Amino acid sequence: MEQAHLDAVAAGRCGTWLLDGLSGTDRALGPFYAHSGLTVLPPGRTTSIGYVLTGRPIGLGAGPGEQLFHRWNRT
Repeated sequence: MEQAHLDAVAAGRCGTWLLDGLSGTDRALGPFYAHSGLTVLPPGRTTSIGYVLTGRPIGLGAGPGEQLFHRWNRT
C-alpha cells in the first residue's frame, strides 16, 4: 500500500517555502489536503516551481495514478 508523504523545500534567500506531497489516487486524500489549505492538482498534472525557488525552469509533478498537492508560504 502506498503512503502519502509531505516534503518541505526552503529557499531562504527569497523567504519562500514550498510544502508539497504526493499520494496515490486510490487513497482519495484530495479533499483532506484541499481543506487543509493545499492546492490539489488533478492526477498526473505538474506545476512549475523552478523560477520561484531557483530562477530556473523546474517542474514538480505526479506520475500516472498519483496526485500532487502543494502550498507556497512566503515569509
